[in-house]
Amino acid sequence: MTFHTGRLLVGREKEQQFLFSLMCKKNPLSTCFVITGPPGCGKSVLVSSTFELLEESCGMLWVLISCLESFVGTQGTCGATSSRYFLELILQSIKCRYLPEADLCISCEDTSNFIDNLCQILLAIGARNTHEQTCVGLIFEQAERLCDGESLVFPLIIGLGASVNEKLNQLGSLHTPLLFTVLVTRLPWEKFNFGTFSFEPYVISVESYSRDQLARLLTSLLPSNASESRFNRFVDLLLTVCFPVCRNAGELIHLMNINWNAFNEPVNKGLVAADDEWGQWKLAQPYLKKSLSTLYLRHYEDSNLDSLSTKNAGRQNFLELPYLTRFLLIAAFMASHNPRSSDKKLLTKNSGRLSTRKKKQEKVVYKTQAEFTGPRIFTLDRLLAIFYVLVQNEFAKVPCTSILMSQIACLTACGLLSPSSQALSVGNSSTTGLSTTNSSVNAISDLDPLANPKYRCLISLEIAKSIAQSVDFDLLSHLTENYNS
Repeated sequence: MTFHTGRLLVGREKEQQFLFSLMCKKNPLSTCFVITGPPGCGKSVLVSSTFELLEESCGMLWVLISCLESFVGTQGTCGATSSRYFLELILQSIKCRYLPEADLCISCEDTSNFIDNLCQILLAIGARNTHEQTCVGLIFEQAERLCDGESLVFPLIIGLGASVNEKLNQLGSLHTPLLFTVLVTRLPWEKFNFGTFSFEPYVISVESYSRDQLARLLTSLLPSNASESRFNRFVDLLLTVCFPVCRNAGELIHLMNINWNAFNEPVNKGLVAADDEWGQWKLAQPYLKKSLSTLYLRHYEDSNLDSLSTKNAGRQNFLELPYLTRFLLIAAFMASHNPRSSDKKLLTKNSGRLSTRKKKQEKVVYKTQAEFTGPRIFTLDRLLAIFYVLVQNEFAKVPCTSILMSQIACLTACGLLSPSSQALSVGNSSTTGLSTTNSSVNAISDLDPLANPKYRCLISLEIAKSIAQSVDFDLLSHLTENYNS
């Protein structure tokens, strides 16, 4: 099966054709592929674009899963989510994309339960596609993060396709999809291979872009109002200066965008002729050499900074977070700046009335304590309780706990939340495991710090107010301390 060559990625035509030939068959060559390569070589774009072509031409189903959202490392102040939440996230991703209305179980207590539930989801997908057998691909971005989880997780993902396909064959169902996994990582396979895997994946190495490939890639991004010949000369000049020290395609594209005006402006102002290559080189070379000192720093000139500050004046304290995660961060801020005794008064309508004198006494006492202690530590069950109250009128159906745990881990990794200790972070491998059966959040005791981890919110009031304003939430009225005074 072939496809139009005009849709191939610029600079990655051979790699995309090879990857397409391996997976376009009804029975892929392997049940696990590992795609390795240095940063900035186009691995993610290569995989996603190839699977889009496979979906159009072969009807292949695929799901993209970010391991960074599930495993944020076990060192430093950030802990990793448990492997159980990661496995539930896989089931949730498949179900939400292809079976959003189906009533299927996505919780799993151990690996055996996870494989059983995954088989049930695949059988439900196969029941809808009775005309032919389809394939389902699970793509794991930043797969090196799997090593931050429990030791069982990485071998499970490597052999997941073989285990699930064997179990589906035992069930004897017709038109069941074939499952295979794709791991995308910047580390070479030798860093993962300890000689203990019962199944060896098919490894595909993606090398860095050559100069010719980068030249074709950059020239394909020709601005609409630019001269093609002059833009080609600019790309050649950019690669002459920057290619010896940087082969990251994303960084070179950024340098091209911020330096094109320095190359094109003298021609527009009449300082140099359009065909004077030496004059253009002489004027643009200082800007390009200066860019070498700001690689990977996303540096902007003063004029660009002025325009950016004017454009984003109303959003300078705004964090680009998912809509649901903003409520989670607001709940964390409230839990960290309000005493526990005030939760009932702020979050329920009929909680009893206090006299003005009593309210003033409580505010003075808590304000004095907050000035010395700063943001307070709060427990996980209190955070989720406040969160559910905040979103009960926003969402008809609140997402499952595994999604929330993943978002808490991401907020911790970003430095917006801080666990009180390494042992208390959500999903730490020393506290939860695949074979551990956890009770509901309401049943967790505050006296057990390992079962009920504690956090502290690190964002400022201005950032919290900006996030609350973005979701139309009155934060100040839900804080016990009068911040307006």
